[in-house]
Amino acid sequence: MTDVEHCVVAVVGSLNLDLTAVVAKAPEEGETVLGRRLETYPGGKGANQAIGAARIAPTAVVGAVGTDSAATALRRSQSAAGVDTEYLLTVEVPTGRAIVVLTDDGDNRIIVIPGANAKVTASDVTAALDTLDPAVVLTQLELPIAATTAAVEWARVHRRRLVLNPSPVVALDDLILADADPLVVNEREALFYADASVEDDPDDIATRLLERVRSAVITRGGRDVVVATEDYVERIAVPRVHVVDTTGAGDHFAGTLAARLGIGEDLFAAAHEAARAAATLVSSRRAER
Repeated sequence: MTDVEHCVVAVVGSLNLDLTAVVAKAPEEGETVLGRRLETYPGGKGANQAIGAARIAPTAVVGAVGTDSAATALRRSQSAAGVDTEYLLTVEVPTGRAIVVLTDDGDNRIIVIPGANAKVTASDVTAALDTLDPAVVLTQLELPIAATTAAVEWARVHRRRLVLNPSPVVALDDLILADADPLVVNEREALFYADASVEDDPDDIATRLLERVRSAVITRGGRDVVVATEDYVERIAVPRVHVVDTTGAGDHFAGTLAARLGIGEDLFAAAHEAARAAATLVSSRRAER
């Protein structure tokens, strides 16, 4: 893609092979439950976001996989979705894995084993972005913090839009958060970064996030999406669908949002389209996506 089309979105992020155990209910502490089946899918926040973005605009993924069969599956999945994998490194450690517990109501619990993702360095990220020169950089927190910081700093220096999805949650320096435009978080993540409580009004939480970031988007499951800029706060309705599997919904939202921003849509319009895309995703099984 880089030789033919200008890169609109560069996703700096993780790629994992997801091992999904489908169960009636998730086990409680100390409890053993019988699963219905075990499914294997290409996944990882970076991989999911890149596929979502590539449906809208030219997209590249910057990350790492190993030399195993999981790496082959992930590369094939990215390429099939139209994602540029030229800057997907191969390293001599196992490809990342994620253990997903998926319940009958579509909810999930996920454990990530970083594997090759942990080998992505700041210099790897900077070199890739220098060549790709994307309009938008989208990154999360499943890579080493040095790699994430490099992506943030590159976007700042080159005055490119940064979409930051700080998941899994960790404390971040204000310098990393300052350029997020937007910060994309779910409800729990929003509470953490806004230092808020569940009793607080979502609009107020979004406004408090603006003390640390340029703009903010809070996804609230099937209820709505709260979008906040320095001008105003708006709640965007989410289409009502029958939820089958929520795995990757937030990633698909972020990828779609980044691509929509990259092709020139404003944040509110982009969030509306991202909400529609995520709703469509959760209404289908992963094998059908």
